[in-house]
Amino acid sequence: MFLLAPLLGACTELTTPRPPEPPLDLAGRVTANPTMAILDAAAADFANGGARLLNRPAATALAVARLEWIGGEFRLGRRLAQLPDSYMFATRRAVAEGREALGILPETTPEAAVSALILAARALARGDQPAIQVALASPIFVLPGARPVISRLTEPGAWPDATLAITALRDEMARRVAQLDVDHRMMVEGQIFGNSTTGLGPETGY
Repeated sequence: MFLLAPLLGACTELTTPRPPEPPLDLAGRVTANPTMAILDAAAADFANGGARLLNRPAATALAVARLEWIGGEFRLGRRLAQLPDSYMFATRRAVAEGREALGILPETTPEAAVSALILAARALARGDQPAIQVALASPIFVLPGARPVISRLTEPGAWPDATLAITALRDEMARRVAQLDVDHRMMVEGQIFGNSTTGLGPETGY
């Protein structure tokens, strides 16, 4: 009976679906660790209060798309769900800051926001005016009384919540990745040289 518990746990892990892969636009490149690539890019976006986003509407749209994707990854079964709640709450404030800056409806799903913002970023980067008009007419941008979306993308204002949240989150994930690398290296070295990390020495078996 007691033997069934770990077996059932293992089966659950095997049947848990993997989170969907993020759009390539968010990382900007093919990488084995898109989460860290997106966090690094987002940290650069919002460094110094997001100063680099001023007068760069395409970059702003992509930065907020990254923010929306990161926020969505705190949901159950996603990549950031195991982190302490403090990171989730800080990221929620950052997402709310981004939505207020661009006039995005609060009830918009992360997936809808990411999709619309990526379309806008692509059109703006190309300078394709018809495509820009279509992208910015998305129903996610309909807060009553909001100033034009293109104006908000061009002059989005400061990002204090995003700066704090994304920097802390990126640093914590980088620390965890580094620790995993150390643990993996120690395991491999132990297998190669016959060392036990808990035993008395090589080939003792204890």
